[in-house]
Amino acid sequence: MRAKRVAVVQRKGGVGKTTIAVSLAAEISRRGGDVALIDADPLRSACHWAELGGLTYPIQQITLHPGQPATRWVNAVSRVAGAYVVIDTPPVDDAVAASIALADVAIVPCLPSGLDLEATGRTLDVVRVIRARRSAPLPVILVPNRVDRRTLEGRQIVEELERFGEIIAPPIGSRYSFVRAFSSGISVAALDPGGSAAHELGVLCDLVESYLHQKPAVRRAEPSRAAVQPSHDHEAASAS
Repeated sequence: MRAKRVAVVQRKGGVGKTTIAVSLAAEISRRGGDVALIDADPLRSACHWAELGGLTYPIQQITLHPGQPATRWVNAVSRVAGAYVVIDTPPVDDAVAASIALADVAIVPCLPSGLDLEATGRTLDVVRVIRARRSAPLPVILVPNRVDRRTLEGRQIVEELERFGEIIAPPIGSRYSFVRAFSSGISVAALDPGGSAAHELGVLCDLVESYLHQKPAVRRAEPSRAAVQPSHDHEAASAS
């Protein structure tokens, strides 16, 4: 049986793709899943996260450079062993398209800003092209990321994303925990198992697994309690 693949994609950089990819793979691993992460980004952010050796699953660097033919990359990713493969994708059209073509579920992080909403729309343009060429359905989960509910933008992000007509995950807060986890080379669940960041990633993992196993209970998930409360763990940036 081939691996179930999750592609984390966005045509704009700096939206937290690596943070979500590394954290999701860590949560799958924590639950006993045989998971590998593919770092396809030339910046190698996921590989840098793993350098201290604190992650509990393998990360493979299979870089897809801009302008490089995707066929060899697709073949290399297809050979990666594991029950689950998470792909951290660079913000390049060819890479986004290739990752989506391979994926069973696509995750699109979006920050609460006009530029990020515009980039999300452009990413979904690529999704629509690939969907038209596929025989299998492709669930797409939009993830409101680095959300501060104390701001107007943070309170409106879910409503803004609804117009795209895709699955919407509960928001992930803007938290120092992700920065500390990156600096320590571990997952947020290992850093603070009972913290809000670990809880939010657990909820996202529940949603992803429900679509990977074709048992989606809802199209749009309601924000979790931890996601909507202001955090004392506030941080405006994390790994790209």
